[in-house]
Amino acid sequence: MNMLKLSDFIGNTLVVSLAEDRILIGSLVAVDAQMNLLLDHAEERIGSRSRMMGLVSVPRHSVQSIKVTKPVMQELTAKRVELMANIV
Repeated sequence: MNMLKLSDFIGNTLVVSLAEDRILIGSLVAVDAQMNLLLDHAEERIGSRSRMMGLVSVPRHSVQSIKVTKPVMQELTAKRVELMANIV
C-alpha cells in the first residue's frame, strides 16, 4: 500500500509543533510545492497561553512535527486502501 501524503490530510485538523514550545492547531487547507502549510481556524498555544489566529501560513523549515488523531489516521488509511483496491 502506498503511504499517505501530507495533501491527503487536507480538511483535517493537524497539531503542528514549532520551535520554542509553540503549537498550532488548525484545519489543513493547502500544501504548496515547497511543503509549506496553510492552516485555517488556527489556534496558537505557547505554554498555558492560547490565542486564535485564523488563517496561517506555516513555513516548512519551522515545523518540528505534525500530529493527527488516531481516528483521523485510521479513516484516511481505510479510504486509501479502498481506493487502491478499486484501481485495475
